[in-house]
Amino acid sequence: MIGLEDFVADNYSKIGNQVLPPGASLGNGLTPEAARDLGLLPGIAVAASLIDAHAGGLGVIGADVRGHGLICEGQPVTSRLAVICGTSSCHMGISKDPIFVPGVWGPYFSAMVPGFWLNEGGQSVTGKLIDHMVQGHAAFPELQVKATARSPD
Repeated sequence: MIGLEDFVADNYSKIGNQVLPPGASLGNGLTPEAARDLGLLPGIAVAASLIDAHAGGLGVIGADVRGHGLICEGQPVTSRLAVICGTSSCHMGISKDPIFVPGVWGPYFSAMVPGFWLNEGGQSVTGKLIDHMVQGHAAFPELQVKATARSPD
C-alpha cells in the first residue's frame, strides 16, 4: 500500500532473509575493505548484532548477580524483568516456553537470549519523562556543573 513491494521481491533479497541468533559468527571476519575503512585488522570476528533495547535486556537478564545480596540471586533468569529506558522504554522477560499475552509483543524465539522466548512491551517518548525526573532532582544542578567541568569539549 505504501510502495514497498520491492522489499519482498526475490525472497526479500534487498533486505536479507537469513536470521541468525545474537552473537552468531558472520562470514570469515572483517573484510579487507571494511578493515581499511575502519582502521582495523582484516579477519577480526564479526557477529550478528542485537538492537539497542535487546542488548540492554540481555545485560540485565544475563547479569551475574552472585555475591551482591540481591533477592534474585539463585533464581532462574526467567524470573527477571528487564526495563530498558531511553527515547522509549521497553519491559522484557524471557521464558522457556512461549507465553501469549494480549497486548504484549511476542513471544519471539531466540530474539534476545538463544533458546528462550522473549515477550516485550513498551511506551514511546518516555525519554522525556526520564529527562524531567532527572532534571527535576535536587542534585541535578550540582551534578550538571561537575559533568560540564569534566567534559573535554
